[in-house]
Amino acid sequence: MFAWRMLAAAMFLFCLCGCAPAPVVVLPTPPPPLPVFPPQEVMESSNYAGFLAENQQALQECNSESHCDMALFNLGFIHAYSKSPYYNQAKGLEYFEKLIRLYPESPWACQARAWIDIMKKSAASEDKRRRLEGQINSKDATINDLKEQIKRSREIDMKIEEKERNLLK
Repeated sequence: MFAWRMLAAAMFLFCLCGCAPAPVVVLPTPPPPLPVFPPQEVMESSNYAGFLAENQQALQECNSESHCDMALFNLGFIHAYSKSPYYNQAKGLEYFEKLIRLYPESPWACQARAWIDIMKKSAASEDKRRRLEGQINSKDATINDLKEQIKRSREIDMKIEEKERNLLK
């Protein structure tokens, strides 16, 4: 009987202590997440003029609290993206290099480095393609000249053969 009373008392204490309300912790609301790839909207909507104006304004109004790095990335993108009406690789490189110089620790700087690498390799490939195209055109011209020489040489050979036949008659 004593064991039952002890068990009942232990259960009572356990229930009494176990039912104490937990302290309420109010967590601050996190800021809204940054877009994964801001230019995606302009790629889908094709509103390049609005996107350009918005980011130029954001860059002009830049302060330490704003997303200057994102504005620089967006401006670099709009000039680096070949389907943009503002496509200008040199200008895109300028914005990306400025982003890396001013905000080297930014995640946008990391993406800008990748874009710069791709753009430089693309430009090198384009230069090589142009050079090879020039070589092909030069060789085509040489081939056409040689074909013309062969044609004239055959005509001369035919005239010589004709004169030899006429002499032998």
